Amino acid sequence: MDIDRANMKTTREFWDSNPCGVHTDFEAQKNQRYAMEPWLPGQLERLASGHRSILEVGCGQGVDSIVICRSMQAGGTYVGIDYSGASIGVASANATRFEADLPVVPSYRVGDAENLPFGDATFDAVYSMGVIHHTADPAKAVSEVHRVLKDGGKAYILLYRRPSLKVGAAKGLRVVQQGVDSLLGTERSIYKALRKRGSHSRLFGTMFLECFGVPYMYWYNRSEIERLFAGFSSVSLKIFGPNFGRLSGGGEGETRFGYFWWVEATR
Repeated sequence: MDIDRANMKTTREFWDSNPCGVHTDFEAQKNQRYAMEPWLPGQLERLASGHRSILEVGCGQGVDSIVICRSMQAGGTYVGIDYSGASIGVASANATRFEADLPVVPSYRVGDAENLPFGDATFDAVYSMGVIHHTADPAKAVSEVHRVLKDGGKAYILLYRRPSLKVGAAKGLRVVQQGVDSLLGTERSIYKALRKRGSHSRLFGTMFLECFGVPYMYWYNRSEIERLFAGFSSVSLKIFGPNFGRLSGGGEGETRFGYFWWVEATR
């Protein structure tokens, strides 16, 4: 088994064991997510209201999908994919609570961001929040987003920003873990210690587990983002964050100190 296949196996195992967020009921999942990212629901409502068919790449437990489907016009379509079958199971169960009240009923399936299981020019919009920077080959994932978009369709992609305090701290902590691993002759030692403690915080969700547990964590400066999306006809960039949960004081949205690039790219 080559290293990429091993790491992708580890990636799936990580997300199956640690679906993004907290692992309780939907209301707790929603509250935790939007306490961390209070600016996100408004952005989701904006993108959802303008498109008839939307693909979400990396839907996790499906919290954003409910906001999106609630904001779409009746007769539209929403599909969410995730690499983790466990996450898809939670998202599907969550959605059954809201189906009768949603203008668009969400559909979910297991899928790989680098090999999207859809034909060319299928969707009006593709949304992905903090997922593609955790794939083995982000450029291939972005190419797949481009492929499945219709002409004139829009991608809304959030990627870690370089430099930013939060991601820089995470990168530093990962280096510390590598040092500990070398001394102990093991792998992901800090992650394993956190897992034993059941470190799924009501405040931070799986943030610390992700810091130490996911194999891939890329971040990008402006010129790197522009190169990554060079195949699109136009690209606009905004910066969102910062966030350290409720300790951030709310984090109302766009800010030059943020840790996420909000990429809007037109095919």
